[in-house]
Amino acid sequence: MLPGRQPGHKDWHVKLLPTHVSKASVWRLYVKSAKELGERAVCKTSFKALWNRLLPHIKSCRLRTDLCWQCQSNNEQLIQSANLPDDRKSEAVKKQQDHLSLVQKERAVYNNMTAACRKICSGSNLSFGPSLPASKKIRMHYSFDFAQQLHFPSNPLQPGPMYFLTPRKCGLFGVSCEGLQKQVNYLIDEGMSSTKGSNEVISYMHNFFSNFGVGVGETEVDLHCDNCSGQNKNNFMLWYLAWQVGHKLHDKIEIHFLIADTKFSPDCGFGLIKQAYMKTRVNTLADTAELVGMAEGKVLVQTFDWQQHLTHHFRRLPQIKSYQHFSFDAKRPGVVLAKTHRDAQPVEYQLLRDGADLSPIDGLPVLAPPGLNIDRQTYLYEKIRPFCADKARDITCPVPRVTTQKRPQKRM
Repeated sequence: MLPGRQPGHKDWHVKLLPTHVSKASVWRLYVKSAKELGERAVCKTSFKALWNRLLPHIKSCRLRTDLCWQCQSNNEQLIQSANLPDDRKSEAVKKQQDHLSLVQKERAVYNNMTAACRKICSGSNLSFGPSLPASKKIRMHYSFDFAQQLHFPSNPLQPGPMYFLTPRKCGLFGVSCEGLQKQVNYLIDEGMSSTKGSNEVISYMHNFFSNFGVGVGETEVDLHCDNCSGQNKNNFMLWYLAWQVGHKLHDKIEIHFLIADTKFSPDCGFGLIKQAYMKTRVNTLADTAELVGMAEGKVLVQTFDWQQHLTHHFRRLPQIKSYQHFSFDAKRPGVVLAKTHRDAQPVEYQLLRDGADLSPIDGLPVLAPPGLNIDRQTYLYEKIRPFCADKARDITCPVPRVTTQKRPQKRM
């Protein structure tokens, strides 16, 4: 048993056999056991047909399937405990049961929130568009995550030499609204962002709230994301959410962290994008839809230095990684209620420093795009340029040039 949805399987309750176990190998064990018992065994074709009809949720595991690491570790301990004393076996079984029970509880929280959001949106005229912040007394649910990088130029008929090269990289960040069944995707050119840290995540979420979430005009928000401490589960994200409700851009925000390796709505959107990506020739970022930065350097979604903007106004939450659920209310500016799991008692903590005011809503410090260094520009020009369409070569792989002018930070 594994937590969450498995890639390539629509059923949320699927169970996967180990990679070294196939249906044919199970059939051979069945035939051997039938002979030992003096029973008649069905043929392999009938065995597989019965399996598909009676046990459709038990599937063969594909190679390189993205599984829960905790489940894999627990299963290894269960296998190794075969010849151990009963108390050690019971301990290994209990560890796996506790893990699966926790995942199922957290999954139920996510499913209930998405179902409630769909109910709110069903039959309504809600859509992404211009609207005043916190203008509609509704509660919305959003999920966000980074996907693995895409590369361009990309050709479905992959030229042989391209296999050994590293084309221009494209980051992919998505925010999914389960109620509207829509996902907003941000494509980040290699020269527009150098990391996937908190500044980038907060900047994209701030842009989403300013242009899409505010379009719905919800007063309360539930957020779900993964447990990546460098991107999401850090003090800067909590400070930003406290800053949001402090300025009454939302009345209440709750953020919930899924158990590691659990799949959720953005993964489905990323899968659809990559399916189309693998079938389509892509030469530039202009061949795709939502862009953060154009390949030629035009910035459409700015990245702000939220760390600098918030650090002097907020204090850190101790033992932040031990908590899974955080809640913020505009009636209590700067206060966070943190819980280790959904049914735990909340711990209250004041994030605002003593006597500190909220950092202003205007004057956000802009982080200038880092651009590509001369070595990377030269590599793209010499190695990747021949694989681009003629009209795209000067966009994706232009002639290398050194930028001597410094890019000072601007305030908006």
